[in-house]
Amino acid sequence: MKVRFLGHSCIEIIGYRHILIDPDFTIEPEPGIEYICITHGHQDHIGRIAEIPTGLVIASPDVCQMAIQMGVSHHRLRPVQPGEQIANILILPGYSQTKGYFYSFLYFLLYRRKPEPATTPLSFLILDDASLLHIGDAHKAPLNVKPDILCLPWRRAPLFTSYYKKVLVSTAKQFQAPYVIPIHHDMPSTITDTSELYRRLEATLLDEKKWYSFNQHRLETD
Repeated sequence: MKVRFLGHSCIEIIGYRHILIDPDFTIEPEPGIEYICITHGHQDHIGRIAEIPTGLVIASPDVCQMAIQMGVSHHRLRPVQPGEQIANILILPGYSQTKGYFYSFLYFLLYRRKPEPATTPLSFLILDDASLLHIGDAHKAPLNVKPDILCLPWRRAPLFTSYYKKVLVSTAKQFQAPYVIPIHHDMPSTITDTSELYRRLEATLLDEKKWYSFNQHRLETD
């Protein structure tokens, strides 16, 4: 199994299946994608989905409707609920903030416009030579799983960044993942330095935009 970060919240996995999570990438994925998982319907998670010609789209029903509006054929859509499993993809509850007064206030403060339409968030646990958990851009995720790899949305918040990052560190420690891939840190509005995670986490940080290979739950080294 190998995994890499493609920018924003996008992760590519090639193992038992070829999987792409949150298709708003800054690096092109390899061809032949079999499954596309979407944590929620914000553009920085779904924005380039229509550019991918292959793959079954796995998302909540309202996000599937968004994908249709963006040009994806309904034949490629698989609306799902937490608790389902497709191939080696386990669908879990999502905790990305998509609605609420406080969220709307922070969104307006950050982007100077109303939030994008609310959608139902999901999380995904990929079961492979190493298990990988993607929680979208949630800062808290009360899930009872222990993945080998955690995709952590490490980013600058519009307010109270120190507190926000402290919560993210607590979330990472909650999952006890031996490997962490920082995501969401490269967007202009939330850009932040991932190097501080080296002193705040005991996990091995996979913070380069390159392939990382795993075998029997362990990172393979050259």
